[in-house]
Amino acid sequence: MASAFSVRRALRPLGFAGAAAALCALAPSANAQFNNQWVSFTKTAGKIVSPLVPVTENATEVDVHWGDLDKDGWTDLVAVRKQDFTSTGKRVNLLLMNENGVLTDRTQLYAAATDVPGDQGFVTPTNDRDVQIADFDNDGWLDFVTATTLSDGDPKHIGHPRVYMNRGNDGSGNWLGMRFENARFPQLFSFSNGSAQNPRFCSVAFGDVTGNGFNDLYFGDYDSSGAGGAGQPAGADMNNRLLINNGAGFYADQSQARMNPTMLNSAFGAASEMHDMNGNGLIDVIKQTSLNPPQHVAVVYNNPANPGFFNIYQDFHVFAPYHIDVNDLNNDGRMDIIVSDDNADRFRLNTATDALGRVVWGNALQFNFLTGGDLGFASNNLIVDLNNDGWNDALIADVDVDIGGYSRRLNIYHNLLTTPGGTPTLREERQSSSSTGWLGAVGITQNDLGGTHDIAVFDLDNDGDKDLFVFRRLTSEVFISNVDPIVCQENLGFGGPGSTTLAVCGQPLSAGNSATLTVANAPAASPMWLILGLSQTNIPILGGTLVTVPVATLGAATNGAGQFVAPVNGSGNPADLFVQALVFDPAQAQSFQISNGIRIDFQ
Repeated sequence: MASAFSVRRALRPLGFAGAAAALCALAPSANAQFNNQWVSFTKTAGKIVSPLVPVTENATEVDVHWGDLDKDGWTDLVAVRKQDFTSTGKRVNLLLMNENGVLTDRTQLYAAATDVPGDQGFVTPTNDRDVQIADFDNDGWLDFVTATTLSDGDPKHIGHPRVYMNRGNDGSGNWLGMRFENARFPQLFSFSNGSAQNPRFCSVAFGDVTGNGFNDLYFGDYDSSGAGGAGQPAGADMNNRLLINNGAGFYADQSQARMNPTMLNSAFGAASEMHDMNGNGLIDVIKQTSLNPPQHVAVVYNNPANPGFFNIYQDFHVFAPYHIDVNDLNNDGRMDIIVSDDNADRFRLNTATDALGRVVWGNALQFNFLTGGDLGFASNNLIVDLNNDGWNDALIADVDVDIGGYSRRLNIYHNLLTTPGGTPTLREERQSSSSTGWLGAVGITQNDLGGTHDIAVFDLDNDGDKDLFVFRRLTSEVFISNVDPIVCQENLGFGGPGSTTLAVCGQPLSAGNSATLTVANAPAASPMWLILGLSQTNIPILGGTLVTVPVATLGAATNGAGQFVAPVNGSGNPADLFVQALVFDPAQAQSFQISNGIRIDFQ
């Protein structure tokens, strides 16, 4: 990320001190005391309506993912469910559509369609352990896929991952919902004896490893029986799998052709991710394996000399890891990692890339507590900016996917870092050393956190801040963020070519307030420029439209997730600044993607 100094230097020739100060980095100072009210939530009932079955209920594991499925501007949620822990028990899944800020169960209406006679889509009980939402056929509508486990002897359409395709709108603009299409996913066969088997997948990740623009899939498998799980028959261990998208949303198992056996081997593969870890523009795979050897977290690197095929395996983190999430923790443009562990949870910083193209990882760092310490077994985790200050925080749920027990709780960690590229302190804030009072964030108590399977963080009510969803043993709770007011600066439109978007959202930009400039949906690890101006125009350029009269440019680069994030500070001097992003993309006819333009109102 560009430094605050480089932003000021780009603007100084304008003689525009107000805008210069406004784009300086701003973040709160570290506070090691109790009652640091860094973010506030209000627990709010009635935000989830689920008459089919409760989202969470006794003896049921829940895993979630979210996205705007019907393209109405409101984020929806998909919840997959199974009997808790290592078990064969099946449950129905749920499609919760966001209807003006209320997650409403529309499973039977919008997720029961199927191409398998007698099947009922999401209403058919399955043993699902993970779900991911992405566009598989590049039609502009989000689809999703489940990861199924422990379904020995069931038919293929029950025991294999199930791909649900978005049917889009009808001719009158009415959304048609989702449809399970069995033919999208192939029958899998044992590597050892060639027999047709149902996998025991515990995780799924998506990303375009071949560079053809279509999302591929990587699944984490487990063959360890765990606590009470049935042992696999001889020859039934499926190992991890890499499924390649044919460009139309149909998948082929090309695991052995593109990865060696080490890259596909897992004992208990509870978590998988796909990101560009070394900044070379290619999607790599990050895999976890534990319980029995092999027991580590590893990066499987995409070969730049032969994209889509993998040539380096780096197992960089040991201990007893079970779940991972990948994102930038210190705003240096590199993808870092948090790891849920059977002992102390940890995180590592991505500090550099060596001559072989491997990440140079920092030390395994532990989370920070004002009192007490790590509680032991943990599960799903998430890196996300909870308070819209431009720095990613971390959440780690507690209910293990294998070993029974609900005696622990969710941890919420505040990122106190203020200097890009530094080493963050990720602290569990609390009101006091007492077990009463708020814990993790203002408005949340210890009683709200116990026995958490999974968490979600997104803007439920479209007010510009992020709300928190906690899926616990017996209840699903919604915490509405109080970061308001959140204002997104005026979108001038004219984005394209390409998918790059630009937004400036945060507080109204008067003196002492701040917002965050975000470039998203851009090519990963690509050079980019912010075009800055003091007035508006419409100039055809590079296959798109420039909507600002340029007087300065700021050079930067997108990170491995195709994003660029920078703080914008209120100046106290009323003025307008017009901003647009250009991102280098050799796949475009004129080698650039152009974002929409934004008018920033300094009040």
